[in-house]
Amino acid sequence: MTLSLKMKPTATRDQSGDALGPIARTLFIVAALWIVSSQGYYALVDALGLENGYDGAPILFTGYYLGWAGVAAWLFRSLFNDVLDRDRLTREGLALLPILAGFAVFVVYVLPLLPKVSEVRAPANPPEFMFASAWYYLPKSADILFQQVLISALILTGVRAGLGLGAMSLGMAATFGLFHLGLAFDGFLWLYVARFTLAATLFGALLPYLYLRMRSGFRWAYSLHWSFYAADAVLTHLLLAAPPWA
Repeated sequence: MTLSLKMKPTATRDQSGDALGPIARTLFIVAALWIVSSQGYYALVDALGLENGYDGAPILFTGYYLGWAGVAAWLFRSLFNDVLDRDRLTREGLALLPILAGFAVFVVYVLPLLPKVSEVRAPANPPEFMFASAWYYLPKSADILFQQVLISALILTGVRAGLGLGAMSLGMAATFGLFHLGLAFDGFLWLYVARFTLAATLFGALLPYLYLRMRSGFRWAYSLHWSFYAADAVLTHLLLAAPPWA
């Protein structure tokens, strides 16, 4: 969806003259949803005694993140009502199905062809995807949807506040990058944190352009977001593969 062309005229700019209030409120809600959902995930993994949450209980965590996406959509319903109606939401959902099918083909048929990651070469506290099966990517797809709902809310708030594309790009780069910097508190290797934070920062800068200037911006954003994990998985399997003599 191209948000800048579809918003109702009464919702394109904050008429109060104070743009900081709505932006701060949206940032607070987004940060709260991000932190609570993340901590809730780790609490569930510990409570269930799982080594890897996404791979160990894929159906449960798919529902978990779809639930969070629904909560976020409900909290920001006043924003989304300006750009979405039932028919358009249905069209967007149906259009996303072949994209998801393409990613499913990748994880089911392409990923198993890659060399396995060596446990010797892997970091001490590896991220889940390094040794994950295809099931890992089912809840990851829902997680990405949840993140895109949060991103949409931030961008729509910026549009309402009358921010320009450049200002929103800087803001989204900083916000998305800082959120991923929080991976450091989960004990991951600094190189992994730096890689994901840099990618998130660059992607964040691109997001307003995708949503506001590209046709079917949501689909572009979701597809690129998902594609990063696919590309990172391929590189990880190739760079950390067990040597032939192992």
